[in-house]
Amino acid sequence: MIREKIFILIFFIISINCFGQTNNWTNENFESKFITYVPVKKENVSNKNFSIGEMIILETKKNIKNKPENFNYADYWNATTALYALNEEKEIWEISLRKLGKSKGGCEYLESFKEQSKFYNDSKELYDSLILNCSSFLKQKEIEFNLSEYVKKNELDLELVKLVNNVSENDQKFRIADMEKQHDLDFKNQKIIDSLFQKYKTYIGKSLVGKKYQSAMWAVIQHSNIEMMEKYLPIIQNAVKEEELSVVPFKMLIDRVYWINNGYQIFGSQAGVDLADKKTRTEVAKKYGVE
Repeated sequence: MIREKIFILIFFIISINCFGQTNNWTNENFESKFITYVPVKKENVSNKNFSIGEMIILETKKNIKNKPENFNYADYWNATTALYALNEEKEIWEISLRKLGKSKGGCEYLESFKEQSKFYNDSKELYDSLILNCSSFLKQKEIEFNLSEYVKKNELDLELVKLVNNVSENDQKFRIADMEKQHDLDFKNQKIIDSLFQKYKTYIGKSLVGKKYQSAMWAVIQHSNIEMMEKYLPIIQNAVKEEELSVVPFKMLIDRVYWINNGYQIFGSQAGVDLADKKTRTEVAKKYGVE
């Protein structure tokens, strides 16, 4: 009888340690739960998926500096990807997916990375409903946004901002519906970005086009060829250093370059791509001055 009670107690403690950390996740406590979350490998999770999930969890915690208020659209995307790779309950990673859809910049992520998302097929109804809501939301934002007022408020060059706004819109215009048309626009965008760099001799970031368009130049480079990516990699590195661009896009570009050149990634931003070994990841992060 005593042995049975001891066994039950031990089993209860193990159950709490193994499963307690993923119980009771809610919309209100998601961020704080994520910060204290420690991945535990499940039997039905491959070593590859566990390594990817664990890496993304660590990277996301670094990005938010373990502060719930620092979560942004990229962090919610990464959290969803990691929790899905670790085979956590659908109810948990769908909380993150919903938060992504409601976060600033989240709509663009949902539309841009739908085809790369591993969790889309397991959450089609929710994902598509979020995109549908995004379409209405973005149309409303376009109506509300006044480019002239934005330029005046931030003391920017109107013609430059108009041009970069056009580049930004064209970067996403056909990316989901018609890639043949999108390739033509991408090529035109790349020529514009090259000409702007020749003119200004610097990254077209916050100082020149404001916070709203800080990642427009990066997006064009991210969707270009390896030659252009490698050409602008040090330019973007310097832009991050000078706070003209946030570090997340820079990490995504590094991942894209290493994926194309070596078949692996460093920070876990590219869906379905293997991570480099820990030694390589540490060396590359140190090389580019990112953690």
